Amino acid sequence: MIMVKKDGANNVKICKKSGIIVESIVPGSPAAYCNINRGDQLLAVNGIRPRDLIAYRYLCAEENLNLKIRRQNGQPVTYQINKGYDTDLGMVFSTDCFDGVKHCRNKCIFCFVDQLPGHLRSTLYEKDDDYRQSFLHGNYITLTNLQENEISRILKLKLSPLYISVHTTDPELRGRMLGLKRHAPVLDMISRFAEEGIKMHIQVVLCPDWNDGAILERTISDLAAFWPHVASVGIVPVGLTKFRQHLPYLRSITPTESRKLISRLGNFQQAFCKKYGVSFVYLADEFYLKARYPFPPYEQYDGFPQLENGIGPARLFYEDFQKLRRFLPKKARRQRRLFIATSQDGGRVLLPVIRRLWLIKNLDVNLISIPSTFFGPRITVTGLLTGQDLLWGLRDIKGEDVLLPRILIRKGTSLFLDGLDVREVEHRSGCAVHLLDPTAAALVEHICMLGGVRL
Repeated sequence: MIMVKKDGANNVKICKKSGIIVESIVPGSPAAYCNINRGDQLLAVNGIRPRDLIAYRYLCAEENLNLKIRRQNGQPVTYQINKGYDTDLGMVFSTDCFDGVKHCRNKCIFCFVDQLPGHLRSTLYEKDDDYRQSFLHGNYITLTNLQENEISRILKLKLSPLYISVHTTDPELRGRMLGLKRHAPVLDMISRFAEEGIKMHIQVVLCPDWNDGAILERTISDLAAFWPHVASVGIVPVGLTKFRQHLPYLRSITPTESRKLISRLGNFQQAFCKKYGVSFVYLADEFYLKARYPFPPYEQYDGFPQLENGIGPARLFYEDFQKLRRFLPKKARRQRRLFIATSQDGGRVLLPVIRRLWLIKNLDVNLISIPSTFFGPRITVTGLLTGQDLLWGLRDIKGEDVLLPRILIRKGTSLFLDGLDVREVEHRSGCAVHLLDPTAAALVEHICMLGGVRL
C-alpha cells in the first residue's frame, strides 16, 4: 500500500544545487501516483541528495520517505511516502552518475576512442573509468583512477561484481600499455577486493608482441590464484581502425597465432575444469573465426559470464536456433524475398542458419556480408557497421526487405555510429529496414512473419 502526503511549497527549503532531472516515470508507480512528471527534478530523499543511482536505490529502500521535488515551473514540493520495503519509486533518470561520470585519464595504446575520426557525435569520444558504471552496467575499469574513499565505498556497499581491465599483471608492462609514465600494479587491489568478497570479471585486450605468449600465460596464472572471487578472464583481440595515427604500432593477430592461442588456452581450460569445475578463461568469438575453428560447446562457456564482451554470442545463437528448428515451417504461405545484412564475421556465423532457412519453400533468404568501409578492413565485427557501410552494401538491392541487428543503433535513438539515421538509410538505399534483437528467436519470428507464417 502506498500512502502519500503532499506538503505545501512554503514548508520546503529550496535546494541551491540543481536537481536530478527525471527522464521518465513508470506507469502505476508511486512517482506516477504523486503526479511527478518528466522534466521535474529530484532534490532530496530523506534530506539527502543522492550522488548516483546506487545511493538513490539505497535511500529508496526505506518504507517511509520524505521526497523533495522541484516542478518544471520551479515550485518545490515535498511528498511524504509510505510504501512497501524495496518498492521502486518509478523515477527513471537520464544518467546513473548524478555528480558526473568519472572519465578515464589513461592513454591506452589500444584505446578504440583514440582511433575514431573527428567528426562523429560527441558521446562516442567519452571514455569512462567509473566503478559505478562497472557495477551497474558491466563497463570495464582499470582501477588506476580509484581514490581511497571510492575503494572504501565499494567494500562497504559490497558493489559486486566489478569488471576490470587488467591486460597484464606485469606492473611495468601494464603501465606502458595504459599509457602511463609509471608502473601500474593491479594484483594488490584485486587481492584486497577478493578478501572482502567482491566478485570480479577480468578483461585482457590481446595485443600481439605486447602481452601475448608467456606474458599472457603468467597473467592467467596470477589471476587464477584469486578464484572464485576472480570468476572469469575474458581475452579479446585488439581492434584497429584505419584512423589510427600517431599511436604506438600495433598489429592484428594472425590466423596461425589464433590457432596456437586456442590450442594453448584449451590446455589451461582443461586444467581449470579439473581444479575449479569451470573453464575460467574464455576467448572472444573473433579468435575462432580468425582461426576458422568451430566455437566451443555450450557447456564450456559456464553460463556465459562475458557475453557482452563478445565471448560466446555465436554459440548461444546456435544453441537457441537449434531449439527453434522444429518450429520452422516447411513452406511460407506467400512468396517472399528478404535480405539479412551483417558484417563479415557475422556472415560467417549466420551462414549455417541461412542454409537451414533455404529449405523453407517460397522463402528466398539472402545473406549480405558487408565489409567495414568506414573503419577499415581490420574491423570485421557486426556492432561496428555504420550507416555508410550499409549504404555501400545495399547499393544493388533497391526495394527489398533488409533485416538488421538492433545493436547497430545507439540505444534510445535511430542513429548509426556515423550519425546516419535509419530513415535516411532507408531513403537513400530504397530498402525497407527491419531492426531485430540479435537473437535466434527474433530472427526466426520475423522471417516467419514476413513469410506469412505464424509460429
